[in-house]
Amino acid sequence: MSAHQHEFTVSDVEYNVITTLSNLLQSEEVLQKYANDAREAGDQELEQMFHNLREQNGQIAARLHEKLGRLISQGS
Repeated sequence: MSAHQHEFTVSDVEYNVITTLSNLLQSEEVLQKYANDAREAGDQELEQMFHNLREQNGQIAARLHEKLGRLISQGS
């Protein structure tokens, strides 16, 4: 049993997925702020880049969420 399993009662893999998912979800608000800042500065290219990053993070977060559900149901 790893240290994370003792401390958190989840596997290292589950912990990693949960932590990464949390970070991605928190970044959504930050990326929206950055996109707004770019728009206010008149930089449409940079605004679009931040929107694209936010969208990509959202897609990855959705996949991680699904994977976490499978991990939990498998009890790993």
